[in-house]
Amino acid sequence: MNTKESAKDDPPRRRTGITNTWLILALLAAVSLTAGACAVFLPDSPPSLLASAKEVTSAPAAVQDYRGEQDVTLIPVVSAKRDLLINVSGTVTASYGGNKMESGKAAVRVNDRSILAIHTDAPLYRDLHVGDHGFDVQGLNKELSRLGYGAPADSPDYARGTAAAVKKFMESAGNASDGNLSLADVIWIPAKDVVVSDWQGVEGGSLGAGSPIGHIPGAITSMSIKAGKPSDQDRDLTVFGETTTLKAGSVVVDDPEFCRKVSATEDFRNIPEPNMTDGFDASISLHEPVKALRVPAAAVFGVKGNKGCIADSQGRTVKVKVVGSQLGVSLVTTPEGGPLDSVSQVALGQKIANRSCS
Repeated sequence: MNTKESAKDDPPRRRTGITNTWLILALLAAVSLTAGACAVFLPDSPPSLLASAKEVTSAPAAVQDYRGEQDVTLIPVVSAKRDLLINVSGTVTASYGGNKMESGKAAVRVNDRSILAIHTDAPLYRDLHVGDHGFDVQGLNKELSRLGYGAPADSPDYARGTAAAVKKFMESAGNASDGNLSLADVIWIPAKDVVVSDWQGVEGGSLGAGSPIGHIPGAITSMSIKAGKPSDQDRDLTVFGETTTLKAGSVVVDDPEFCRKVSATEDFRNIPEPNMTDGFDASISLHEPVKALRVPAAAVFGVKGNKGCIADSQGRTVKVKVVGSQLGVSLVTTPEGGPLDSVSQVALGQKIANRSCS
């Protein structure tokens, strides 16, 4: 074979080598793609975090003080607005009243004589003298005794002791007195102290006997908890910064002194009259906190009303009373108020599924 013939044969061999190389690369790419597809489409074994969770069969329990605090709405019963009457005519020479009037203190001076506010259980309706007798005299004696003037507190008789007390009472405001009580010298008020609106006792002004010198806004006579449920324990009721004890079994407050205090607060006085029927915000809590066991709500079984059961870590069934709840947690005590400190774990799930709470 000559040189020219050999030269003619070389190109085909190079083409064959190149073709084989591309074939090998194509096979390798196909293998890689197949492996990748398998990696994509074949399921992975589940990680341990996604494995079936074990059933929770117990949970810790802890004892805490429970006060049963909750927000409530109070619906008040409010008395009608009333006139505050003066019983003398003349010119106002000094004014001590205004927003508030207190029993035993001068409210205004008319014709340079002090007119004193006084509270009695029933309105004073006549001039009183030694020898008079009646419920109005008894109310006067009671109030003058409270004010420290030495009147016979429980007596319905206007006797020497009453006259001496009235004389001291008048002289305390700079008035001369013979011991008799003139209606012209006093303004009757329905409580020991009252809030006054529309005050007319302005210096230099004129007043007429039997005319109003001001008005007493309506006052609370009682308050009830809207949709309230009685408790078997005393509770503290707080409204507008004033607190009283709500007796066990009650949802109504009618204590006159507490109602008076709430009526005198600025918060109450600022409530528009049409909105009074909507009530106002208050809070209640147990007067004496109780020791309660804090457990998951699911730990309490056989619930009827507020009674039920829990099971402790030894599997013993314990009867309990549910006293409150907070975000999936129940607060329980024993019906007899016995200790629960010994219960540190409570059973859940299947461990209580078929238990009886009888």
